[in-house]
Amino acid sequence: MILNEIVEKLQTTGSKVYYGMVDDEIRETVWDYTVFNRTRFRTTGNKTGYADGYDVHIVRENFIPEGKDLEVIEKMQEIHGMKYANEDGEYNYIQKPNTNIVVEMLTLHFVRARKC
Repeated sequence: MILNEIVEKLQTTGSKVYYGMVDDEIRETVWDYTVFNRTRFRTTGNKTGYADGYDVHIVRENFIPEGKDLEVIEKMQEIHGMKYANEDGEYNYIQKPNTNIVVEMLTLHFVRARKC
């Protein structure tokens, strides 16, 4: 199953990996994980197949290490049919609750084609 493949690939980057969201218990500890989710489902332009969208969110306290973005892109593209969507990655920042620690999150967009 594709979701299991994504978990396996992302785990090789040294992160704890979650699907969809992280529960409150995890968010109360160290914010050092990766979350992914499905984003869209559509037919391809020539209607001979489908395309599934996925987002990967790299979440780190303080900052995301240099090169982590490229490592995640490389690992995701090892999955058959998975491509980086060539959209801009999006950085977001929040303050970790009840602390003075900033949390940086980078969202990367992917698409995976499949035949009918």
